[in-house]
Amino acid sequence: MFRKLVVGGMTLGTAAGILFGADTFSYLKTFGSSVREAVRSEITPEFELNRIQGEVDGLMPEIQEHLKVVAEQSVDAKDMERSIQEKQGHLEKQRLAIMAIRADLDSGRESLSYHGISYTRSEVQADLAQRFESYRVLETSLERDRQILTAQRTTLRANQQKLDVMLTRKQDLAVKVAQLEARLKQVQAAEAVSNVEIDDTRLAHVEKMIRELDRTLDVRQTMLETEGHITGVIPVDEPQKPSEDSDILSRIDSHFGTAKETPVSTDEPKPAT
Repeated sequence: MFRKLVVGGMTLGTAAGILFGADTFSYLKTFGSSVREAVRSEITPEFELNRIQGEVDGLMPEIQEHLKVVAEQSVDAKDMERSIQEKQGHLEKQRLAIMAIRADLDSGRESLSYHGISYTRSEVQADLAQRFESYRVLETSLERDRQILTAQRTTLRANQQKLDVMLTRKQDLAVKVAQLEARLKQVQAAEAVSNVEIDDTRLAHVEKMIRELDRTLDVRQTMLETEGHITGVIPVDEPQKPSEDSDILSRIDSHFGTAKETPVSTDEPKPAT
């Protein structure tokens, strides 16, 4: 497969050299940049967010590996602490035994008895020398273990601090990814609302229906108001307005002094028969 890629690349390079000559490298470079920009322009924010989330999740194996190292170092330090405590106990017992034998030799006796068995002074001195040498070896080993424990604790603290930083930064990245996801959802919601198109024809139809219903209700309300009044009767309750003709005649007679006297009737009433 690799050989095919190499051969294909060489063929493409040869063809480009034939077509473009000395400008081949410039054309290829520009073509590569154009391809990269075209690919980037096609990447959606949703895809990019998923890619970032994958990168954040990809940090976990490295963090877990570092966590394992810290856990192992912590166990080693605890084991070393227990070993040092045990050695300190043995060393203290040897010190007490050495000091007891040393006190017995100070007595000046040539024969010393321990657990019912007698030993010469020389045998006791030889045993004391051997005990002291073992004590020195154990003391040196204990001091070396203490130095190792100090180094282990120093390394453990440094790795714990590094692990804390890694976890904190990973959590910060997770929060930022969550914030980006929330922003993306807001943008998507806004885009969904802005892309909603209402049919103008249906909208106009609904508006017409509302106007027609409003007019129908006005007609029915007017009918109810009309039916509430009694028509075809003499309006005795309403004051009678003077006739416009008599009013204008009276005004003219009054102005020109031409008012006619009302004739007095001379007819006598006839007696009833």
